[in-house]
Amino acid sequence: MEARAQDGGVDTNCPHCAAPLTVPRIPPNPYLRPIKNIVRQMKAVPFPFPYLPQLIQLAVLTSVLALFAVLFVTIGVATQAAGVFRGLILDTKKHLREGSTVERSAQAISIGIYSLLFLPFWMIQLPFSLIGSFWSSRRLSALLTVALLLSIAYVVTLYSQHLIRFWHSL
Repeated sequence: MEARAQDGGVDTNCPHCAAPLTVPRIPPNPYLRPIKNIVRQMKAVPFPFPYLPQLIQLAVLTSVLALFAVLFVTIGVATQAAGVFRGLILDTKKHLREGSTVERSAQAISIGIYSLLFLPFWMIQLPFSLIGSFWSSRRLSALLTVALLLSIAYVVTLYSQHLIRFWHSL
């Protein structure tokens, strides 16, 4: 079996009819590598006599590890699911050009179903991917923009009751 470069799928044959098909590979969780790096750093902490600095360092690394573990379970799994559905959509799109009209309509319906299943995972990961792409292009302005958006969200949360009363009075 060979892995394809564009979607990470594996080309194989159908076990029933020997037709060629591509099985999408599950993409890696993007938070696995940072978790491994944090664990490696935690194992490398030396313990000479004044234990307080090392305990503080371990506490900070443990809190960062907990944050990455939460992101691994939430955003990471959503990213993996979105990657699988994207691979299915691309593979089905490739097969859409071949076969009879009935087969092509079945492929089109499959693309629609995969797209509907892909949509919630895409919506979960969209803000994080936008912030990540913005962060990689402009670090300082991205930090200021994220801080501004978070402060606006905080102010709206604080004054939501007053805003709702104002809108109902109109």
